[in-house]
Amino acid sequence: MKKSDIVKILKGKYKNIEAEDIKKIVDAIFDKMIEGLVSGEKIEIRKIGTFKVLKRKKPLKGKKRVSYSKTVHFKPGKVLKRAFKNMTGEPDES
Repeated sequence: MKKSDIVKILKGKYKNIEAEDIKKIVDAIFDKMIEGLVSGEKIEIRKIGTFKVLKRKKPLKGKKRVSYSKTVHFKPGKVLKRAFKNMTGEPDES
């Protein structure tokens, strides 16, 4: 699913709101999420999961120093885990 798909779904559900306004709202949500992660905040979305920034060690070759990099980690929430657990396991036809 892409961001444009989310906009289309929301437009279908909220017909009284213009698609361009929905797009601005979706963009604002994702921008705030990025801003929060960059500043080190944890983002928790109930039913979906938690995004947080982890600091990872990267040893420098031939040196005793260690470099660090940051990466975004996602931990699925209980509802999402349960949804995957309840899947049939059959291959997708698409």
